[in-house]
Amino acid sequence: MSTDDMDRKLEVASLLGGRYYLILNNNDSDSFTMAAYDTNTSSDGEPEVPAGMVILSGIIELMENHFDTIWDAGVARTKFMAAIDNIQIELDDDEVDEAVEKVLSRTGNIIKVDFGKEQ
Repeated sequence: MSTDDMDRKLEVASLLGGRYYLILNNNDSDSFTMAAYDTNTSSDGEPEVPAGMVILSGIIELMENHFDTIWDAGVARTKFMAAIDNIQIELDDDEVDEAVEKVLSRTGNIIKVDFGKEQ
């Protein structure tokens, strides 16, 4: 039995029942493999497809047919999260507290802010 076969059997054995899994494994920096598992037990009295199965099938469909869109969205989100981390590092606690104190009210998507008398 190859190492890959052993790894796959160990992966499957470690899955908990009653769940859907989508597992991505890095091959190298430019590629990965994807495996999907359904560990739910089928019930003959359930004619409808469960919501989890629908979502898992939709994700697989998007991965297969709209990979570029998913890739672009992932790159954008990764850059956005990195920018947020950098902004949070640059702000110290006093600056954050000062900014929060200037917020007078929030109603829906409207935020009323007191910028002071000098502009």
